[in-house]
Amino acid sequence: MPGVDLEILPRREYPTGPLAAHAVGYVIRDDSARGDLDEEFNYSLPAFVGVVGVEAGFDEALRGKAGLKLVAVNSLCYREAEMIRKTAEPGREVVLSLDLELQQIARRALLQAGRYVRGAAVVLDVRNGDILAMVSLPSFDPNEFVRGISTERWTNWFNNPVFRPMLNRAAQGAYPPGSVFKIVTALACFEAGVLTPQSVTNLFYNPGYYQLGRRRIGDTAPPGEYDFRRAFKRSSNTYFIAHGLRAGMKTLVTMGKRFFFGERCGLPTRQESPGFFPTPKQARYRWSPGNLANVCIGQEITLTPLQAAVMTAAVANGGMVWRPRLVLGTAPTEAGFGGSPKKFPPRLRGRLGVDPRALAIIREAMLADTEERGGTGYKAFHAPGSGLPYLRGFRVGGKTGTAEVERPGGGRSKVAWFVSFGPYEDPRYAVAVMVEGGASGGSTCAPVARRIYQGIEARVSRRRANRLSALESGMRGRSG
Repeated sequence: MPGVDLEILPRREYPTGPLAAHAVGYVIRDDSARGDLDEEFNYSLPAFVGVVGVEAGFDEALRGKAGLKLVAVNSLCYREAEMIRKTAEPGREVVLSLDLELQQIARRALLQAGRYVRGAAVVLDVRNGDILAMVSLPSFDPNEFVRGISTERWTNWFNNPVFRPMLNRAAQGAYPPGSVFKIVTALACFEAGVLTPQSVTNLFYNPGYYQLGRRRIGDTAPPGEYDFRRAFKRSSNTYFIAHGLRAGMKTLVTMGKRFFFGERCGLPTRQESPGFFPTPKQARYRWSPGNLANVCIGQEITLTPLQAAVMTAAVANGGMVWRPRLVLGTAPTEAGFGGSPKKFPPRLRGRLGVDPRALAIIREAMLADTEERGGTGYKAFHAPGSGLPYLRGFRVGGKTGTAEVERPGGGRSKVAWFVSFGPYEDPRYAVAVMVEGGASGGSTCAPVARRIYQGIEARVSRRRANRLSALESGMRGRSG
């Protein structure tokens, strides 16, 4: 039709809405001219630019390259001629490591921790560091940024100081790990020779507190005799402070640095915190014996749930610290454009370099935490009354943690943790769960992890049944 011109404009649509919003990120409208030919643009068609998440980290690849068309008009502004100076190139596909079904399972599990839960859940493949699920709640719908957000909506929800839905708690939120850090304290004790594979059965008397000068540090584990296994599954503060102080500050900090605590994991999302973990030199000037006692039980340092998952994966896989991988690669969306597919292989960041027997002992203690009565994670993995395990063919090793943090307006609140791996005999998954304001790691976070493993177990059973059904169908076809 005369006077009517058809132009193709970019559009963003997120079918899964808030399901993986923090990992995917969001875009905002950007009408400015971009590219090598900026100076030649008089008018730029509307476009979008990534702000955070994969949308930001791979913004250039996702958007492609703008084309350039020269239009000649007469004095009355009627179009006389036009010429394509540069053909537009479509963007590339970005392939994520996220497992959509597992992401859904993890989100549903975390939502059951409370109606207004503020927390995160991360599922890693312990064999290569792939992020299979990364959930942060509360979340947001990235489609709202495409449609436009009202001032009222932004003020009341997106900028809410309590819920903070824009915060990626899985990778951007840093929290004291509490007793989850006792895994690192135990490794430091083995490294220093304070604990050995032979001495882990030696008994240590816990009076129900640890006396450090005039300061008394309470213990949630009851008074009594403790060997390493019982101290681990009952999460005895006294046992780990006493042995951690003997291991020494340098060994403890060096062990933490082998997990790369205090450093970002390298996600391409522009929303990652390094947490707080000092170097040995910094610790020597900052930490007194009292500070070190706190660190032995996971206070005065901070980790992200992603870092906690990496730590657990390294313990499960025998000491390999993988760099978490969120993007598997990129690929052209159309034949002939964007080059060939590009893969991003797994990257080994480092090795713990500890005695394999020490790792085996810690894994056994983590199994005792969920399978033996008295373990802080036992109740979450066994049905009340019957005592039967919720998971029938899937054994899980774990460690609970509960830390205290000071509120901005005064007072204290808790941060609950549970880190775990499974299946125990052949580890495949590492799961870290954190909930702000949770009651405890055992009562708040361990049930979330158990529901995730239940979902994994159900999926494995379903796939096994489907393969068996297909095999039987094939056999009937051949016999017929």
